[in-house]
Amino acid sequence: MGFPTLLTRVAAGLVLVGGALLCGCAADARRIDIEPARVVELPPVTADAKAAAVRRDPVGYLRQVAAKCSELDYYTLRFTRYERRGLLQLMYGPEHIACWFRRAPFSVRMLWLDESLKYGESTYVEGAADNKVRFTTRWWVPPLKPPPGVNKVDLQTPVIWGESKRPLTDFGLERLMERTLAALDEAGEDVIVTYLGLAQLPERAGTVHHLQLEYPATRQRTPVQELYIDIVTDLPAGTLLKLSSGALDAAYFYDDVDTSVTLGDEDFLLSAERGTPAATGPSGA
Repeated sequence: MGFPTLLTRVAAGLVLVGGALLCGCAADARRIDIEPARVVELPPVTADAKAAAVRRDPVGYLRQVAAKCSELDYYTLRFTRYERRGLLQLMYGPEHIACWFRRAPFSVRMLWLDESLKYGESTYVEGAADNKVRFTTRWWVPPLKPPPGVNKVDLQTPVIWGESKRPLTDFGLERLMERTLAALDEAGEDVIVTYLGLAQLPERAGTVHHLQLEYPATRQRTPVQELYIDIVTDLPAGTLLKLSSGALDAAYFYDDVDTSVTLGDEDFLLSAERGTPAATGPSGA
């Protein structure tokens, strides 16, 4: 099974332009060692049967995926992000990020794995720290605090600065599916949902279902969404959002998803808040 040619071209192009304005030096930062998840593949006959079931009712399948995501209380994963953002709408990425998620209180922590990027870590815990995002940088950019100082900003500040398309409260597998189904339900009969079959992604291992949602360009800024669902876990593996011109607006991929973990308050502290030089990834956070 080969992944779509278009996706291959998009991924290759993004690697060339990624991180142009966010790079700097990080001589004192350690490379993060995260144990990759073991890839489980289904027998071909089982994979084909699952593909046939999704093809019969792709919207029903997406609702099943959303329901499964809504039951996840904790998980860790690797997140790969590409985004067109900022005043000039430049494309950034790939950014490789280790992530921790907790449902209640809603909590997200991110650890940037690319040592050339400005940011080190960010964390948000609903109701804590005046409901602000706390983050550290790898190198000093006034007026931010020099490393290892902890900075605090409102949830929307990274969006306003063009550092992210969405606030941290929009992160997560459930949020992705909520946004997808909300747009689908609002469009009604004006959306075309197509099952494109089984595929492989260059950003992660394992086979995925490949679905496409097409909306009228007059109703959506990104009228085409390609969605990838892991065939074994039935959890989101990634999504592409395209402008009406066909250009990529954003792409997000999820790998090494571990839903067996239990996370506490300590897991959502920054390394600087613990007095440690660097985090060691989800297994040793």
